[in-house]
Amino acid sequence: MIIAVASPPGAGKTEWICQQIAQTNKPVGYFSPKTDSLPIDTIYLQSKYPQLKIYQTGEEAALLTESDQTITYIEIPWYLDLSGIEPLLTRLNSHRVAIISADVNNTEFKTWADEVVSGNQITKLTTSWQIHRGVLTGEILDFDSLATFWLEMTQGAYGEVVRAKGIFDLEDGQIYYGDFIPNQPELEFKPLNLPRWLDGRPTRKSGFEIVGNKLEQAEIAQTIKDCCVPESAISYYQQQVKESLATEPEVELV
Repeated sequence: MIIAVASPPGAGKTEWICQQIAQTNKPVGYFSPKTDSLPIDTIYLQSKYPQLKIYQTGEEAALLTESDQTITYIEIPWYLDLSGIEPLLTRLNSHRVAIISADVNNTEFKTWADEVVSGNQITKLTTSWQIHRGVLTGEILDFDSLATFWLEMTQGAYGEVVRAKGIFDLEDGQIYYGDFIPNQPELEFKPLNLPRWLDGRPTRKSGFEIVGNKLEQAEIAQTIKDCCVPESAISYYQQQVKESLATEPEVELV
């Protein structure tokens, strides 16, 4: 079975997919078109379900050939035109699920969907929304500086933000996930269940995506740059973490 999932930003596509994966014992695949350079949701899901089979752009044919054995979720980014991806969904004979908050009367998604699921309450979709992405692969960020930026950003210091998410490599070697949706309980940064990176600059992908109105993109980029650990300090931080981990007492299992 192939299940295509679409919604406005922040309505809950990834979390709904996450819930579905948790409820099945069958092999599961995941594909998010046009997000290969900054696969935030892919990395988040992989950290929770290491067995998840990930499809990249250009591997669409494999979705059809493997659909008999695998339940595959296609998470459609909100900024992609549904009509543009329609030929692929028709060819795959996919079941279409729209995630929409109960107070939103979105004719486009309801007409498109085979099934409508109630999602998070979100700010009304407008044509004035901007999207600002930043690829941070190879960068290591200072946690306190990042936390300060995130708080300022969510409180409107860089424009009106209606959705923000990111994957960040931090100085303790762990990779953290940050998520913000207005009117929802605030989520703190949380480390993902992925190996620590303690040998030079990380090669795994990381970055952020911010959606909003009148975003101060140059200021956002500069502030994020200021959060990055300088080259001269990376080895020092990584050595400190290695020494700390080496001296941690072992926990005996009874």
